[in-house]
Amino acid sequence: MDTVYMVRPSSGEGLGCFATTDIQPGTLILSETPLFSVAEPRTNSAVTTAFASLDSAQQLQYLTLYAQNSHAKHDDAARVIDIFNSNAWQTGSRTSICPLGARFNHSCVPNASFAWNARLGQITIYAIVSIPADTQIKLSYERPYQTTSSRRAKLSAYGFTCACPACSDVSCCSDVRRSRMLLLDARIRTGRRQLWRSPVPKAALELIRLLKEEGLVGEALGLAYHDAALGWKRHGRLDLAVGCARKELEVAVMCFGVESMAVEGSMAFLVGLKGEAGKIEKARCTANTLEVLEEDTG
Repeated sequence: MDTVYMVRPSSGEGLGCFATTDIQPGTLILSETPLFSVAEPRTNSAVTTAFASLDSAQQLQYLTLYAQNSHAKHDDAARVIDIFNSNAWQTGSRTSICPLGARFNHSCVPNASFAWNARLGQITIYAIVSIPADTQIKLSYERPYQTTSSRRAKLSAYGFTCACPACSDVSCCSDVRRSRMLLLDARIRTGRRQLWRSPVPKAALELIRLLKEEGLVGEALGLAYHDAALGWKRHGRLDLAVGCARKELEVAVMCFGVESMAVEGSMAFLVGLKGEAGKIEKARCTANTLEVLEEDTG
């Protein structure tokens, strides 16, 4: 795969990954097989044992990665653990080190999406917005439904303070939106009855609007479209449910690629809704036909 980015110094961030060409949404930026992984719940001994099993070139590659505690010796166990804790990704039931993927920095308003593709046994990074050449490509290390203070507390574990647009918003509009999104997501997740009392799935539709306003157009937006589709289905509006399911599928393809199980699941959901809608339409046409026949024979 031709690379569409390069690693170079980034002010205040050490190294970063910068687009070498204009990148369109849905473009695969990176796919990488982990250098090694350990099962969860992991132990320090599991990490050091996995490191020891690497060849010398792989160990050297690992040791060039960022370590929050820069005072640790170059190859002692403490540094090995520190590097792992600073760079590891959750990959299904395991936690993995991917040296190329580890070079991508964080933003609370990311322009790319990270995922684990179990079918390929690789991590993937896809563009989720248009990324102009020379722009740094950034992922989100944290869940989106958190305020600035909450995100900063969690990101401190990585040894940096985020200065993305959301964290630098002096108007606090971002925090207001994200606080509201947290509440809406909780309502949806717990399936509170009042969520579906109105003629439309209000919480899911409001969540979609807020996510777009916040510039969060990745996985969370796809999940919100899924919830909206379920809401419309409960109200018997399969036409609108199908529309939301199509949007969910579009987001899944953009974030995960067509070979992912996430896309397969979204496609099955859409096909199921379309099948139900087709049955209802067929029944309606049959009823109309019978009504016409009754009028003709009356």
